[in-house]
Amino acid sequence: MKSVSLLGLPFLSVLTCFAADLPGFREVTVTTGLKMGYQIVVVDLTRDGKKDIIALDERSTELAWFENPGWERRVLADNVPRPINAAAWDTDQDGTPEIALAHGFETNPERSQGIVLLLTAGADVRQPWTRREIDRVPTAHRLRWIDTGHDRRKGLIVAPLVGSPAQPPDSAASVPVYLYMPGEWNRTLLTKQPTGVLHSVVPVTLERPDEQLFTASFSGIHLHTRDQRGNWQGEEIAKGDPRPCPQCGTSEIKIGRLGQTRFIATIEPWHGNQVVVYLQNGKSWKRTVVEEEMVNGHALAVGDLNGDGRDEIVAGFRGKGFQLYAFTAEDSDGLNWRRTTLDPGGIAAADCRIEDLNSDGRPDIACIGASTGNVKIYENLQ
Repeated sequence: MKSVSLLGLPFLSVLTCFAADLPGFREVTVTTGLKMGYQIVVVDLTRDGKKDIIALDERSTELAWFENPGWERRVLADNVPRPINAAAWDTDQDGTPEIALAHGFETNPERSQGIVLLLTAGADVRQPWTRREIDRVPTAHRLRWIDTGHDRRKGLIVAPLVGSPAQPPDSAASVPVYLYMPGEWNRTLLTKQPTGVLHSVVPVTLERPDEQLFTASFSGIHLHTRDQRGNWQGEEIAKGDPRPCPQCGTSEIKIGRLGQTRFIATIEPWHGNQVVVYLQNGKSWKRTVVEEEMVNGHALAVGDLNGDGRDEIVAGFRGKGFQLYAFTAEDSDGLNWRRTTLDPGGIAAADCRIEDLNSDGRPDIACIGASTGNVKIYENLQ
């Protein structure tokens, strides 16, 4: 694996690209005012065709967003301590998405409120939104909307970090994943197959008209599919990192393509040191480690940054010596990957998204920093 560095310069700097197969990026700082950034949501809140940024600060009591293009800070909700995850979807089809929010987060189920809210905009989206409490799920940690095949409606996935009781270090209990349909908002058990720490849930569209759900936990990667009776069945895809728990399983997961070839990108183990690529080999998936020097790996995104039909992997870590990387496949089979440093020490990335944020038709990278307390956009200059 080759390593190439892109010079990270200050606010509104230009990152000179030395990797011929990656574009250059211009670095834009959206904010430096966070206490501990955790998640970034990219969504058009103002219905102007421009994608705004919701930035979750896990040590804040507010849920704030930044309006595109000037990135002025606004508040969606206050008095929401320990906000940990949010997901946007237009449940009532009025053109403005509703925001599901989990706050009151703690890693110990006995101390965690795990409050799940639905936030709804009023006439002016720039004013604080109204809230409705949906449920309380101890250690509620991941929220996602998923197409369940119910008249094209999406349901809300709520995934705790751990089950109960959960005893560190291996936290061996099963972790329940819940589904709520808009309107009723009744809790339904989707699966309790993950064990230990459940760190990621990802709805995916594969060969079915409705979505399936990937989960990444101490027990590895599972794909959950809804059968004809409406029940969800889980299939093990891979065990993840084979070391003993808690250095086991999978932490983050994304799906990408190299032309017609699908791959799975992960960070392993939980908050781990590795970026891993899985390529399907018959009924199994071949595991290839493409990076193993991260400290507290957390940010993972996949997208075609250079328009060649092959997705890149963006990964960052929050620990000592934090860096933000891009990985580019050097062959059509995805067996060899080149590492490029996008930002050498400017962001302790907790989460990243690949989206077109300046409406120029090119995918940009947006990331939120943990200890660095910042949100940055890396504008694609291709």
